[in-house]
Amino acid sequence: MVNYNLVMTALLSKPKSTAKRIDSTVPLDVHDLHVVLSGEAVVDGVSLRIEPGGLLWLRGENGSGKSTLIRAITGALPHTGAVSIFGHAPGSLEARERIYLVADDGFLFENLTLREHAFFVARFYARPEREPAVLEWLRRFRLDAVLDQTPAFHSRGMRQKLALALALGLALPLSVFDEPYNGLDVEAQGVLDEGLGKLRALGGAVLLTTHVARDLGAHGELELRAGQIA
Repeated sequence: MVNYNLVMTALLSKPKSTAKRIDSTVPLDVHDLHVVLSGEAVVDGVSLRIEPGGLLWLRGENGSGKSTLIRAITGALPHTGAVSIFGHAPGSLEARERIYLVADDGFLFENLTLREHAFFVARFYARPEREPAVLEWLRRFRLDAVLDQTPAFHSRGMRQKLALALALGLALPLSVFDEPYNGLDVEAQGVLDEGLGKLRALGGAVLLTTHVARDLGAHGELELRAGQIA
């Protein structure tokens, strides 16, 4: 059973965002980014930029540095070079308010039901009005029959659909997806395609990595090889 008093205490202790609309400044600007792990250059001099409403498709084989690049951009790894998220440093409160990451490992709250995920995450990002949209995307992914179950024992595909529904429903100004098509059936892949289009129609920017060939109308496409833009 979820202790909603503890949940609400956590929510109230977080400064509320005033950014309810899609920002009009540059969502993501990366210049000469380097990440060195255990003495090895994993990301080596990467530069990229995404405008509002843009989608950048980042391709590359396993081990090319895609996930490391995303972790650096979102503030999870130390790096050198310049990263700007709407003019703010990655990892800052201002940046975190504007970016949502669907990581390849699909971090979820194992003790919250799917319905509670929609409630909690919408309020954590100070967007309670987006809770119905998250629930609608859960239904679009055909998860309506399991809304009151936790994801702890769900399949990889079901967990991925939950993570994607949160991102699509919240519709933050910058959405980052690391291999979002992994574990999805053909129908769910089509739902994700539609959701990415809706994000962009709102003026949101999208960065995604995928091995799956999709006709996404991307504004840009980059390939990473050994941590460098090919």
